[in-house]
Amino acid sequence: MKRALVLVVLAIALAVPAFAEYPPKGWNADIKDAIAEAEADDKILILNFTGSDWCGWCMKLSEEVFDTREFKNWADDNAVRVFLDFPSGIDLPNETIQQNQLLQQYFRVRGYPTIMVLDSDLTPLLQTGYRAGGAGEYIRHIEEDRNLTVEEPQAFRDHFLGILDEYL
Repeated sequence: MKRALVLVVLAIALAVPAFAEYPPKGWNADIKDAIAEAEADDKILILNFTGSDWCGWCMKLSEEVFDTREFKNWADDNAVRVFLDFPSGIDLPNETIQQNQLLQQYFRVRGYPTIMVLDSDLTPLLQTGYRAGGAGEYIRHIEEDRNLTVEEPQAFRDHFLGILDEYL
């Protein structure tokens, strides 16, 4: 019995540091705050749709790219990062769950990780996910590759902000 108690305490002690900082440092969990920051600082938005505690590819992307000093330094200067998590073992506030589900539906996210890149005017530029090659290649991918086009960026922006105002 004593041994079982020690194992439970040890398991809890080891689990707490893994999620002690939530969302991870450098990531914003509030889309409205992130949009305001991106607009004010003229930075791109990186929306990270993730399953942080169960999705293997999400964890691999974080380890190989998002958690590296190279990416963090680049992102601090160029991007506002938004952490849109769908965890299985972490309790999120209802407002965060609602926001994440709304954005998942709006951007038609069907798998994880899904990374959406928008410019500071909220024009979608890139939808991507895990890519091998490390932080440098991922940064190049974010900066140079484009696979989304919006015919009327202002109409998209207005619609997107309207949805956020209506539901959040």
